[in-house]
Amino acid sequence: MTDSFEEKKLKETREFIDRKIGELSAEISKKRESIERRNRDFLADNPFGSVYGAADDTIRKNESELETAEKNRRDIAVLTKLKKEPYFGRVDFFYDDENEEEKIYVGLKNLMDGHDILVYDWRAPVSSLFYTGELGRASYHAPAGEITGEIKLLRQYSYTSNGDVRFWDTELHIDDDVLRGVLSGASSDKMRPIVCTIQREQNAAIRFSPKENLAVFGPAGSGKTSVGMHRLAWLMYRAHTEGYAVSTLMFSSNEAFGSYISGVLPELGEVNTSFFSFPELFSRYLGGFSVESALSQTENVISGVRERAENVSLLYSPGFCSFVENRLSSLSGNFKTVNVIGQEALSKEEIEKKFSSASKKLSVTERLSLVADWVYDELQNYLLINRKNILSYLLEHVAPGESYTESYTRLKKQVLEGSKQMVLSSVPSDPARLLFRMLREYYGENEKVRGIILRVGRRDVFFEEAVMLLYIAALLGVCRPFSSPTHVLIDEAQDMCFLQLKTIKLLFPKAVFTVLGDVSQGITPELNTLSPDAIAGIYGASKIFLSKSYRSTTQICAYAKRFLLPEAAYHEVFDREGKPVETLETDDPVKTCAGIMELSSKKPGFTCVILKTVKEARAFYKKLVSFVPSAQLIDSENRAMTEKVLVMPAALAKGLEFDRVILPIKKSAPPSDRIMYLSSTRALHELYIIYFK
Repeated sequence: MTDSFEEKKLKETREFIDRKIGELSAEISKKRESIERRNRDFLADNPFGSVYGAADDTIRKNESELETAEKNRRDIAVLTKLKKEPYFGRVDFFYDDENEEEKIYVGLKNLMDGHDILVYDWRAPVSSLFYTGELGRASYHAPAGEITGEIKLLRQYSYTSNGDVRFWDTELHIDDDVLRGVLSGASSDKMRPIVCTIQREQNAAIRFSPKENLAVFGPAGSGKTSVGMHRLAWLMYRAHTEGYAVSTLMFSSNEAFGSYISGVLPELGEVNTSFFSFPELFSRYLGGFSVESALSQTENVISGVRERAENVSLLYSPGFCSFVENRLSSLSGNFKTVNVIGQEALSKEEIEKKFSSASKKLSVTERLSLVADWVYDELQNYLLINRKNILSYLLEHVAPGESYTESYTRLKKQVLEGSKQMVLSSVPSDPARLLFRMLREYYGENEKVRGIILRVGRRDVFFEEAVMLLYIAALLGVCRPFSSPTHVLIDEAQDMCFLQLKTIKLLFPKAVFTVLGDVSQGITPELNTLSPDAIAGIYGASKIFLSKSYRSTTQICAYAKRFLLPEAAYHEVFDREGKPVETLETDDPVKTCAGIMELSSKKPGFTCVILKTVKEARAFYKKLVSFVPSAQLIDSENRAMTEKVLVMPAALAKGLEFDRVILPIKKSAPPSDRIMYLSSTRALHELYIIYFK
């Protein structure tokens, strides 16, 4: 088409957006006036207070209108953003069945003027043509089935700072120059949406079946977290358009990371997801226990504290974990025969048989509940069948002045309720006591076992001990599982041990899972799950591998790859040239680091100094802050990034990216290859290695 057509299209789209913003603003004003009028009328009608019903009705109506106004405000924020860049792609598609061509504009959100769709949401089924198509035959899946046709044109758009548009036609989706331009920009304290640069393999993961579990693996910088967040946005879109409810939750490793990704869904016009963590699970299910942080656990293992390595090995050993699972699945209840007026109503053996025959897929608590209900029903039948004999017995033995019918009612209640309670309490349900028993059975009495028992008894435990207690509680079923959300996203899955991954699945039995990971970034093999097959197997998930890294320059990627195992270094790297990695030797790493920061002070974006451990990060920061007062130390999971110059340990840098990364390395105690790979791949544009004695 001609430039004039595109100019007209852009002008009409922006004019529509202006009208829509005006309509939404007017609606917000009306809602505000309605609430104010309702409040005035309520006070006028109820000067001396009111009955509860009238107040409740007013509050309910106000809340409904406030909710609508808040949605309108979110829509206005998205439309304001869209006015600058209303769409980023176009597909001219000739439909086979309709024998006509449609110009499909793809943008952040649907823009509809009556029945005319000016711009399609990037998540709409037809928009998949932009991400997966190339000129020629193509198809997409819609609610009505597969739609086939031919792509006649693929066009991309970019916008200048003053709002002007330029466009170009390509034969394949996403021109490399566009992607380089996006990747070459400065980093931000918030992860940005990638809707205009989603790659084919990323799109496949985002649009994977909403009803099936999915595990996505890929190297550092392959966009796993972005894929996960955009998948949540896609799921929300599906729910909106198809008329069903969806609720989402994401397991977040730390506050800095949670803050970093928190803006993605709101920028896409969706309500943010809920964030959850293992400390919150501990608080919910292990109330009264003081639990060490995951960062402290990692720090101890990385630092080589022998006691911790031994403790982790003892609790996380495959042999012991299998023993725990088998022991709990084969628990037998301390059942008792139920007698009624001296006669056997239900034998201990019958109850044991019923318990043993219950599905082992159910938790112990669920099996006991089924048996308790069965016992209740069996005894009701027994009492009904033998009611005449029981009443005759009571007539002979009832106390003077007491009604035998009341005596029968009391006896019936005692039998039914007492028997049900007997069943429910027949299996030990205290995770701590069961852990003590199984440790002694498996390992015998020794100093390590006594140490665990002592800490658990004091209710002051290491992280791995809390994980095992929670896992036992989940297997027993004494933890009430979450009835929602419907979809759970787990990022950095390789950082969790297999017990954590299994526990999440047990506690969210109704959820569909999307699991993201890169086993090469597991910096503590003793604590991590380093097999894609093992991670996917826990959730029965299909696997998608993202094969290309986009984050870092070609030079930085080449440096980082030297720390990978040969089988992990297969992945491709998006070609983006940059500065060579600088390697420096110095007697004063802090002063050298401060010099690099001074030279970079006028450049945009973030600079991060990454050390091996929290202890090293704190020591380095203490010296650096005299040279760079604005530097910020991130030394706990609960600290968000607020400054442009940061110092943090490698364990807290997971998932983050910075314009410049500086790695001070002590020659006599260098970080492991895994830590070096993780740390160096945090750099977007510049990487500095400082060696010192």
